[in-house]
Amino acid sequence: MNEPLPAGGFSSWLRDMRTALAGTAGMDVACGDCRGCCTSSYFIKIRPHEIETRRAVGEDCLQPAPNAPTGTMLMGYDQQGHCAMFRGGNCSIYQHRPDTCRTYDCRVFAAAGTTPGDEKPVISERVARWRFEYPADRDLEEQRAVRTAANFLRRYPVRFPGGRVPSRPSEIAVLAVKAYQVFMQAPGSDAETAAAVVNACRAFDQQGV
Repeated sequence: MNEPLPAGGFSSWLRDMRTALAGTAGMDVACGDCRGCCTSSYFIKIRPHEIETRRAVGEDCLQPAPNAPTGTMLMGYDQQGHCAMFRGGNCSIYQHRPDTCRTYDCRVFAAAGTTPGDEKPVISERVARWRFEYPADRDLEEQRAVRTAANFLRRYPVRFPGGRVPSRPSEIAVLAVKAYQVFMQAPGSDAETAAAVVNACRAFDQQGV
């Protein structure tokens, strides 16, 4: 049950994760029989362009997403914390699942050196088992940079615009993947580093990988 799971070479995974976050591909994750992401009380964001997904889900299961572009919706979960589309032990709309689900990869927590939190024990158990490989020095350097980025985001929220950054572990891990290159070199002051992180994330969102 607690045997290590091969997560692949770190740099290769990082390239794939950044490509997925840029919206050009999904992630291929060795889920096996794990359904943690479907059963851990996640709100799933569905963006305006996901017409087929909205049709498959049904408007009754959707609500407007706060502080998001017009037309962005959230799909909730039931009293057990199961996704509204989780039926019979699997996703009932797999071919039309949201982009959020296509890009979700719990290895991002292992990459960033964090966990989903005590309220998501199934995913946390999975994360603890992932083991990346480091076939070259670059793999180790990039993992250190991702983890340093995640630590910086957690430790210095007051350095960012508005005095805060997203506090959810998943959001911090994703931001660390987007901005890790800032930490591949000698850091400047905390304020300079925070500004560089903001700029890196903005550039990523505008231009992708």
